[in-house]
Amino acid sequence: MASIKDYYTWEIELKSGAIIKNGNNFRPEDVRRISYIPGIILRPCYDIVFLDIAFVKRFSRAFMKTETGYFEYLHVLVTDKFRFYLFSSTGRVLITDKNYELYL
Repeated sequence: MASIKDYYTWEIELKSGAIIKNGNNFRPEDVRRISYIPGIILRPCYDIVFLDIAFVKRFSRAFMKTETGYFEYLHVLVTDKFRFYLFSSTGRVLITDKNYELYL
């Protein structure tokens, strides 16, 4: 079974048409699209296209509650207008204000 970290992969399309699948060697203003691609059948795919919004950063965060054994891996996308949280365990998405920090 795959690690929860691998339930989703991401790719970034730049305005030049180049596709980036790892690392951060690009300028934020060059981002055209970010996609989150499921590694598990029946999970939704997400595409965020940057038209009237500006990409700020993307990162991942892992949470673990030892007393319950609960583990979650979040993909986080920050724009100038909102934050996009993708929960790897379920494929669920939460969209919040750009200044909202989610803590589990």
